[in-house]
Amino acid sequence: MANEQVKVPLYAASEILTAANMNISAGTGVPVFATTVTRDAAFGGAGEKVLAEGQLCYLSSTNVVQYYDGAAWATVGPSTAAGLTVISANTFSGAVSYSLPANSFSSTYQNYLMLFVITSTHVAGTTLKFRYRTSGTDNSTSNYSSGIIGNAAAATVYQTDSGASSASLTFLSGGGNIAGQVTFEAPNQVARTRHQLSITGVNSADTAFVGWVGGANFIDTTVFDAITLISSAGNLAGNYVLYGYANS
Repeated sequence: MANEQVKVPLYAASEILTAANMNISAGTGVPVFATTVTRDAAFGGAGEKVLAEGQLCYLSSTNVVQYYDGAAWATVGPSTAAGLTVISANTFSGAVSYSLPANSFSSTYQNYLMLFVITSTHVAGTTLKFRYRTSGTDNSTSNYSSGIIGNAAAATVYQTDSGASSASLTFLSGGGNIAGQVTFEAPNQVARTRHQLSITGVNSADTAFVGWVGGANFIDTTVFDAITLISSAGNLAGNYVLYGYANS
């Protein structure tokens, strides 16, 4: 959109202002951002305004007006804004891991839903895991604890991840072409992060059904802004959509 911007500038004493400088504010009145990611990156950097209570913005991705209350962004309207808001979506291939963009999780939403499809884990015994992520770095501490139960190779399997060796969490074991959904609770809050998941698909030979359900938590109050998907064998390929749940 023509009015979208990527920063909210401040000017120094005696600085010469150009027409382009003035048009940033004159053209909109309220800063216009493409997404919550560009909104969050526009404040607090070099030459940028410090985010403070009372700041307004408009998000073109969701067509809503927001204000900053001194602790978090809140939506002014429209009152009919959707209960689920798309945060990011992408396809991926060609690597054993894939990381969601930084700031996929933010203070705007407490809980998130991710729908995903994995199409290329067709290696026998493949395990799909993930790690939480902060500021571009995966968290590999031994604070992950989870349990999943499912059908793999015509057998019921229960798997847990906990203890000193659990530097990641298992989404599924022994799958092939699968689709799933996972709900993340409070990943960007100073609280324990939890998730619940369900997955269905076929095994690595495309000959039998596999399905998994389960949940987990990260047993520390770490603030996260993304996750990384990790395949134990073979390159990942697939796609995902991440949504934020409206708080009210």
